[in-house]
Amino acid sequence: MIRLNLVFVACLGCILASTSAVLAEGPGDDVPGRFDEYELVMLERPLLELMPGQPIKFPEGLVELWMRALDRKEPELQRLIIDTMAMAFAENLQGLDVATERLVTLVSQENQDLDVLRAAIQTLISLDARDQQDLFAKLALAKGATISEIAEPALAKWQSKVMEQAWIRRLQEQAASPSQMVLAMRGLAAVKSVGANEALESLVLNASALRQLRITAAQTLGTVSPETQIQLAAKLQSQAGKQVIDALLALAVLEGNDSPDAVELLQSLVDHRNSAVQSQALAHLYRVDYRLVLPHVERLIGSRDANVRDWCAKALVDDRNSDDVTLLAGLLNDVNPNLRAFIARSLVDFCEAEELKPLVLSEVDKVLAGANWRGCEQACVVLGTLDYEPAAERMVELLGHPRGDVKVAAAWALTQLRVAEVLPDMLDHAESVYQGLSSGQLNARMPGLTFHLAHLFVAFGDQGYTTAEPLLVKMIPKSYEYGEFPRPAAVWALGLFHKGESSCPLIPQLVDRLQDDQGMVPEIELVRIMSAVSLGRMDAKSAESAMAKYAVKINMLGSATRWGIEQITGDPVPLPPHKTTTNTNNQWFLTPLTPEAE
Repeated sequence: MIRLNLVFVACLGCILASTSAVLAEGPGDDVPGRFDEYELVMLERPLLELMPGQPIKFPEGLVELWMRALDRKEPELQRLIIDTMAMAFAENLQGLDVATERLVTLVSQENQDLDVLRAAIQTLISLDARDQQDLFAKLALAKGATISEIAEPALAKWQSKVMEQAWIRRLQEQAASPSQMVLAMRGLAAVKSVGANEALESLVLNASALRQLRITAAQTLGTVSPETQIQLAAKLQSQAGKQVIDALLALAVLEGNDSPDAVELLQSLVDHRNSAVQSQALAHLYRVDYRLVLPHVERLIGSRDANVRDWCAKALVDDRNSDDVTLLAGLLNDVNPNLRAFIARSLVDFCEAEELKPLVLSEVDKVLAGANWRGCEQACVVLGTLDYEPAAERMVELLGHPRGDVKVAAAWALTQLRVAEVLPDMLDHAESVYQGLSSGQLNARMPGLTFHLAHLFVAFGDQGYTTAEPLLVKMIPKSYEYGEFPRPAAVWALGLFHKGESSCPLIPQLVDRLQDDQGMVPEIELVRIMSAVSLGRMDAKSAESAMAKYAVKINMLGSATRWGIEQITGDPVPLPPHKTTTNTNNQWFLTPLTPEAE
């Protein structure tokens, strides 16, 4: 069993955690971790749920009222009604199909207000009025960018060819604005039109054109006729050493092509000096066949570009070769948080194969024993998930790590391992942190400090470690000095310690915490919720009336008190009367008067 001077370790670690110069080892390392990613068991046992949302109830006559309002020749009123229709349709209001004809009439009127026109077209698109595509095309051409930027993407989404010739002419003339050119290219790509290929190729090769237009033109060619673009891609690739844009254009042209000739060009682009080019080439090769990436891994796995490393890692993960486990485990130290988290999940998945599990555990355990904080954090995640109990002692040591990410991951992992032998050391550490918080040497703002303390309290309750009770009881009195989660975790754990003890002396204190909702500084809501849960577990019959006061609430406290009462009485608590929970609960811009209002 480990016996450390944990008071010193915890205090020193947390003091260092406030000094970014000590911790910053790479890009973004001075930013504390996302500690809420480590689930607290107390939030799942019991699993409290709000009442299911009710379908929204629409006032009777709502659609008819809106139709009458549209007849008023007031553009601002019409626009508001039309926008409201789109929101109501998203809320599944039935009967709006009658609005389609009225909206079509509005947009067809000469000299229609532009705001009304724009709103009506957007709503018609929301209503999926694709049978009006001819009208949309006519308006897009007549009204300019204000309408075309709404209508043309919808036509492309519907793969409508109604504007195909207009799009082709726009590209051939190349006189439109860049945004209009892009709309045309995306439309042609959607309908797989080859009518503008010559103009597109000219644009791709035009070194004086805007980069965005050249890239979009190349992507369009790669979409509409990938099999014919190898020659253009090869020409661009031959120039790629001079200009990075040429390499990116070659990649865009090859986007939809998986032929052997395309793969050969992609392989050569992986050798480009620019990491963005390397990344895109690897991505395309990976989509064709992950094994095409493997020959490049040894050279590129150490790239400074996280995307390049990511594609290499994905190929190794898919290959599931035992020879690569050591390399993958090393990536737990990667500076990119998404990549190292992906590796952690992948190594856990590897262990579904019994032949790989011993090697994974061994290599990850080496990372856990190392000094790199990133690797230590992810190793805790892997070994905690895999229930690797030999790692428990090292995880206890890491509770005093200067980096909050590590201490939280270690505490969470210990809740998963449930190793009784290290509970005394975990308690030593928790007491040292409590002393530091009480004396002011530590504070709840230190990254990870209170999160990892909460996980330790949860572990004590989950494992029935009643030796921790004197410390947990100190957390009952109201205080904001310990952060949001340690006190609720302590209350939750005490409920487990005293399950079924209806005369437990802690009951009056928990009732006080439950009822403390008044004054300038009310109790933390989660403390009140966990008080209700623990009172239920204790079979606290004397608290039933106090809990009933909150059981009528439609929130998590209401759910907790109803659950608690059910534990005491053995009978289900009926749900309180409630209205629809939808935010748009009849709060429409214009609604019919109710009989009461009349």
